[in-house]
Amino acid sequence: MLEDQVAFLLQKYLGNYVRGLSKEALKISVWRGDVELTNMQLKPEALNSLKLPVRVKAGFLGSVKLKVPWSRLGQEPVLVYLDRIFILAEPATQVEGCSEDAVQEAKRSRVKEMEIKLLERQQQLKSELNSSWLGSFISTVIGNIKLSIGNIHIRYEDEESNPGHPFAAGLVLSKLSAVTVDDLGKETFATGGDLNRVKKSVELERLALYFDSDSSPWIVDKPWEDLLPSEWSQVFEFREQGGSRSASKKHTYILQPVSGKAKYTKIQLTEAKKTGQALQNAAVDLDDVTLSLSKDGYRDILKMADNFSSFNQRLRYAHLRPSLPVKSDPRAWWKYAYKVWESILGTIIEKRKTSEDIRIFICIPPEI
Repeated sequence: MLEDQVAFLLQKYLGNYVRGLSKEALKISVWRGDVELTNMQLKPEALNSLKLPVRVKAGFLGSVKLKVPWSRLGQEPVLVYLDRIFILAEPATQVEGCSEDAVQEAKRSRVKEMEIKLLERQQQLKSELNSSWLGSFISTVIGNIKLSIGNIHIRYEDEESNPGHPFAAGLVLSKLSAVTVDDLGKETFATGGDLNRVKKSVELERLALYFDSDSSPWIVDKPWEDLLPSEWSQVFEFREQGGSRSASKKHTYILQPVSGKAKYTKIQLTEAKKTGQALQNAAVDLDDVTLSLSKDGYRDILKMADNFSSFNQRLRYAHLRPSLPVKSDPRAWWKYAYKVWESILGTIIEKRKTSEDIRIFICIPPEI
């Protein structure tokens, strides 16, 4: 049944990021036509799949609501509501030596690259699916999803990149909503030929970016996983002050809170080839936009970029890196340096092999 498929997909994809999902409860909710999940905590490994030099220190997902009109599916939109997404992240730039996990991760990376190439070759199969009845039905549902996201706060705290000068960066969003509209900008339900050109109207409320230099990490009086939902909101949320929404904590903004509207259009590949238009097009109309960056903020951003760059370089050769210190096993470290240089040299030659003039510049990458 389609209900079971929805429950399976929620468990499979959302379960990778949050704790405490019950597949049985999901089935019951989906069968009734509504799914509502509340007060879930994000797993520390939630961002691992993104291969970023950061990890989730704490995270909270206040509410996920999914309304599926089973009796009129394909005639009425599926409604998706997300509320109170709070994420606290920190650096994860320490690279272990040639442990079994590091070796397996390197192998998985190579396998993933091969899978991507195979997926590219399967695009023709996808186009055949899209031409089928099931593909058309799925396209109708996806093309008419009504989305509403509210109260997002993603914060990154860093005491590592610039020792002695801890800093924090964050993204805050009060509300984001998107609905399918017609050529006149009125909400509609697209079917048939209209799906060749899906138009979305997007409303944005109080999007802001801040970067606080010399800012200590947030401290709570209990473990993050023991916080109550109301306490998560007290730490992360914007609160009403003096009749207007303002930050409960003062921040140094790179982007001052801004609101606006946008129109987004996506057309099918076949339609794009006929008309010569872009597959995706967006027009954004924002209120007054104020951008600023302090001298200290610029300094910290450069330090963070250097730290991330060094991490990516170390990660690339982590499976070769010795687990013992240099003084304990200098021979292993010389072998490591040789293997890294051999790999870099092979990459240089591969990139330049089509050139008539192959020049090799010997250099030792920093912090490998």
